Amino acid sequence: MSQQNTELEGIGKLRGGSLFMILSVLLAAIGILVIISAGVLGGMFSAASGNVGGAIAAGIGLLAGIAIVILIGAIIGLVGILRIRSGFSILKSLGRDVGIGETGTTLYLVGLIIIIIGALLTFVLIGVPILILGEIIALIGGILIGIGFYRVGELYNEGLVKIGGILIIIPIDILNFVGFILAYVGLGRVRPLPTPTQQPSVPQVYQVGQGTIRNNGYAYVTLYSSTPATIISAKIEGANIMSSAINPTVLQIGNNEVTIFFGNVQSLAPNTTYIITLTINIGGNIINISTAVVYQP
Repeated sequence: MSQQNTELEGIGKLRGGSLFMILSVLLAAIGILVIISAGVLGGMFSAASGNVGGAIAAGIGLLAGIAIVILIGAIIGLVGILRIRSGFSILKSLGRDVGIGETGTTLYLVGLIIIIIGALLTFVLIGVPILILGEIIALIGGILIGIGFYRVGELYNEGLVKIGGILIIIPIDILNFVGFILAYVGLGRVRPLPTPTQQPSVPQVYQVGQGTIRNNGYAYVTLYSSTPATIISAKIEGANIMSSAINPTVLQIGNNEVTIFFGNVQSLAPNTTYIITLTINIGGNIINISTAVVYQP
């Protein structure tokens, strides 16, 4: 699978997880609203009809149905968190700076487990602090998840995802609900980042420092080569003096101390800088490079 396809998979996981979170919050809200409404209407009906037993039975049946709805919402939310965790993990593996979101999902899941344990132990005093601890851990996890979504929006330059991440950070259910909606819509617009292409390295040869040339006809230059290369010839520009010997002719990778013999250089002016043009063979490519030397008799 190519990197772009993998990146699309990660983005898709985040988007799918956001949809599950939207449904989870929606089902939980519907359950709570129905419970409140049922309590009010049930009380009014009991007061009007005097049939207390029937109202209680109806209320119990209604609560059982709503509990199932809330349970389904919780399961959907759990699936959503797991998908969001998978999305952050995929993007993190591609070098995207969203690891904080993956950490957030881990804390959120740990918090949920502790909350469930605390809820089961509420009939004894120890259950309450466990429940509170789970709520705190889940709260921190939710904040980190929101930061993760914000970073995704920042990374892919998608404003809706950034705003959604900010709303997810705020521990208010209605804002989280809107935040996941914005994240879902924004993630649908996200496209993978361009994959950097590996440019072939260009062989280089260049002078290090400044060279000198003496009245005995010898010039000394330091050349850096990024790859093995061969010096074919050398010429002093302006004086039109060609080299008669070069040592070494084969350049190794790194710095090379090169000595060039030109013979009679009495026509050169003392303390003057001259350009020596070197003709070099690099991997079958013939290039010319210029080196600067000072004539010091």
